[in-house]
Amino acid sequence: MMAQMTLQTPTLSEADLREARLGRVDLSGANLTEAYLCGANLPGANLMGANLCRADLWKTNLCEANLCGASLNNIDMRDADLRGAMYDANTKWSEGFDPAAAGAVLAEQPAGAGTQCRST
Repeated sequence: MMAQMTLQTPTLSEADLREARLGRVDLSGANLTEAYLCGANLPGANLMGANLCRADLWKTNLCEANLCGASLNNIDMRDADLRGAMYDANTKWSEGFDPAAAGAVLAEQPAGAGTQCRST
């Protein structure tokens, strides 16, 4: 079993995290604006409320990640793996992107402070 790593509201704007192995990492509320996450592995990561605007998520593994309330605007998500990733009504996607078609699951209710998204 993989242990969960927590980073306290990190600022990783423009960080080069290509090919990084960050499974189950807690990046809730993180600033990942314009970060390079090409080919990164983030299965089960907590990205609740994270800002990933203009990040490069090409071929990024986000299986079962928590994307509730995350900002995913203006992102290259070609070939990103979103199977089982949770999102809610507060998750912001790039115009025309269909998260359900990409395998993401809409949560029952928007997550608030201290709550977890639950899949429907």
